[in-house]
Amino acid sequence: MGSSPVPVEGTLPAGTETLRFFTIVLKYLPQMRGTVSVRRSNMKTVIPDDFPPVYQGTDDLAPLERHGEVVVYGSRAGSQEELIERMQGAGAVVNVRSYTTFSQELLAALPELKILSILGTGTDNVDLAAATRQGIVVTNTPGVHAVSVAELTFSLILAVARHLLVADRKMREGEWYHKEALELHGKTLGIVGLGAIGQEVACIGKAFGFKLIGWSPTHDPERAQEAGVELVELEDLLRQADVVSLHVRASQKTVGMIGRREFDTMKPTAILVNTARAALIDEEALVEALKEGKILGAGIDVFWQEPIPADHPLLELDNVVLSPHVGWVTREASARLRKMPVDNIIAYLSGHPQHVVNPEVLG
Repeated sequence: MGSSPVPVEGTLPAGTETLRFFTIVLKYLPQMRGTVSVRRSNMKTVIPDDFPPVYQGTDDLAPLERHGEVVVYGSRAGSQEELIERMQGAGAVVNVRSYTTFSQELLAALPELKILSILGTGTDNVDLAAATRQGIVVTNTPGVHAVSVAELTFSLILAVARHLLVADRKMREGEWYHKEALELHGKTLGIVGLGAIGQEVACIGKAFGFKLIGWSPTHDPERAQEAGVELVELEDLLRQADVVSLHVRASQKTVGMIGRREFDTMKPTAILVNTARAALIDEEALVEALKEGKILGAGIDVFWQEPIPADHPLLELDNVVLSPHVGWVTREASARLRKMPVDNIIAYLSGHPQHVVNPEVLG
């Protein structure tokens, strides 16, 4: 019957039944497949920025280890040169932190890079055009942390509306503190961005009895109707809303979208919440608005410099509640978020890329 592709000891005697042959094939097939898979997809994966740690101390990277070497750096690179050195020879990179910027210059220094798998949805730290020209597939993790971010959004809304942090501090200082707060039921919630997170915020907002209005860069009336949100112009949203919550990506259209003019438009009793990107808000204008009482208060989870500097003026204000970029940091969301970048790389290696944000690179 000729030579066999399976590693069978000895020679099969003439006239061997077909059934016996396939029994031998099935016995060795798993071994053959494993060998072929490793040889075909032997690719180094690097995580250059696992600080603060996300993957360290977990076994979430084990599936990638079957496809090649996996290297994790548990500190922030001190320079672009160090960052490039960390990723030399990598065919795949998992980008954990948005402080790592993948510029055209950096990508050009990584000729072996085939896939950049982002942990999170934002891609404003990546030059997508440059990645596409270089043939690098860029993926993200849509929707996996939407519930957790929406829940934090309402934690911030409630903390600001009820003066909870000030009350907590004053009680610890021995003062029985009372200050009239804002009742949310019947108020207007302005949702800026109607993606997965914005839709979750709308769902929770309904339960609180908010009237829902929204604005989206893509102006998607079907999505707005599905979420029970009335679409309005951004200026009208700012003028009407008692709470303004930001849920858009940083882009040329949205960077600096909330500045002095917008704060002047908002109600003096309004609350602003940002769990999206710091760049959406003019930092100086926010501090000014809080100090001058242009708005009631703010809840901020994302910052222009992270960690926030010890001398930042926001730290001195009582009408702002701050959290250290923890919108997605729940046990459930973290597990989903760690898994999807790994799954995206394995899907790419299998020839079925998923969650690609630059699909034109696929031709």
